[in-house]
Amino acid sequence: MKLFTPLLLFSFLCFAGFAQQRPQHTQYVQNNFVLNPAVAGIESYIDIRSSYRSQWVGLEGAPTTYYTSLNASINKNDRNILSPRERRRQTTPFAPANRNNRFLVKPHHGLGAIMQLDKSGLLKTFSLNLSYAYHLPLTQEIKLSGGISAGLMQYRLNKNDLNMRIANDPYVAGEIGNMNKFDLGVGLWLYSPAFYMGLSSMQILRSETLNNNRDPQAALQKHYYATGGLRLRLTHDLTFTPSVMAKVAESGLSMVDVNAKAVYNERFWAGASYRQNDAVAGMVGVFLNHMLDVSYSYDITTSELNRVSNNTHEVVVGLNLNNVQKLICPAQIW
Repeated sequence: MKLFTPLLLFSFLCFAGFAQQRPQHTQYVQNNFVLNPAVAGIESYIDIRSSYRSQWVGLEGAPTTYYTSLNASINKNDRNILSPRERRRQTTPFAPANRNNRFLVKPHHGLGAIMQLDKSGLLKTFSLNLSYAYHLPLTQEIKLSGGISAGLMQYRLNKNDLNMRIANDPYVAGEIGNMNKFDLGVGLWLYSPAFYMGLSSMQILRSETLNNNRDPQAALQKHYYATGGLRLRLTHDLTFTPSVMAKVAESGLSMVDVNAKAVYNERFWAGASYRQNDAVAGMVGVFLNHMLDVSYSYDITTSELNRVSNNTHEVVVGLNLNNVQKLICPAQIW
């Protein structure tokens, strides 16, 4: 079992034809930037987030994922955004812009970066991506952004701990276990204080590696994401956000996430998520002040892996720098 499990995870997570290659995140609802480069610069402050995810605890060689993301806006005008007190006074389900300002909303830019490390069995994957987004106002409240990300992905196989029954196995020999690949992603994001919809595609370049016979191997699979959510104000102090995400890999693997999140007094939140044929999750978080927030999620595995694993933990810590308006609950990412 000690040998079988890492090999199984390697074959499942590396370049098998029926697997997805990108790490799983439960709390992407807290940071859609990890799935869509068009989100870069959506808020008025510098948004820094770090996450640690321990998946399928108890299973030898199970995935662990770390990431740190940073994104910021350039030339963003926020005079039309409601203050937290004004948002809580809203009597309508949605929270529109501050019409009293009547200030022309102008386009702005966003820049970002994501550094991610994923360990699965004997395989270690490191990626670094830089992003740019352009945010175009369609109305005083609704904006459309388009983004692009580019970076490098490194795959490293720990051959020292691999006990091979077949010497010089071509699947792990040579450069197959030690590769660098160029990564490219694009996305669109339509949003307002009341809703969001997003489309993105990641790993759109196959970045194939050639073997000694000049046959392509270990190609990156394209991944497609479609997301959407609503923010409904139930009372002065309580908002409710249902959201959904569908993702499809080039191999044909597809999955749908359904989420629900409630925020009280723009400081405390709790939510739940269902991931098709995989897991259900509970999530909680707190905005400690206008600079710091912390959240935690616990996934209960519903697939057959629940026989050998003790579910999944994920922690996300957010830091908001240069938050001039001292927004505690984000105005656009919620």
